[in-house]
Amino acid sequence: MRKPDWKLWMKNPKECKFWLDSYVKRNILLKSLDESGLYLKKTNHNLNFANWVMEKHKDEIPKLFGDEKFYDWIISVYYYAIYHSALALVSKECCKSRSHSATLCFLIYHHYHTKKSINEDDVQLVASSLSKEDIETIGASKELREKACYDVHSSFEKRLAEHVREETVTFVNKIKGMM
Repeated sequence: MRKPDWKLWMKNPKECKFWLDSYVKRNILLKSLDESGLYLKKTNHNLNFANWVMEKHKDEIPKLFGDEKFYDWIISVYYYAIYHSALALVSKECCKSRSHSATLCFLIYHHYHTKKSINEDDVQLVASSLSKEDIETIGASKELREKACYDVHSSFEKRLAEHVREETVTFVNKIKGMM
């Protein structure tokens, strides 16, 4: 079987539908109760924690840890917030996803192609929050997240963390507005 390719799904709704049907057939996408509120609660939890740690970098972290920074972890938590908000959107339609690629497929088909309630940048942001194992071909944002996790330049990490925070808040607010 060919591998999932979210970029192809963006261009070709039939290919996206093929994969969506495949995920349903294999019970990776299932009918479920609407638990979107719980996913949004987790989204807020992640946002609050990442924002708190970001704020602690102003005074407390330097006092406790000297030059050590935790921007790589902040970025990862922001991406969890993005993913949980994506799961909230899936759950709002009484579905449950058991894989990152199925979640992305669902969003692309139902909210990019059908409802047109999210745009290409939103899809890119969700794709960037997914693990490499689940999606082979992924966007530039994922590469930036990996740089933050493995790069040794904290000034880059801080700028990236601030950028990711802005993207995350914008995306999460958009999702909340769709609920």
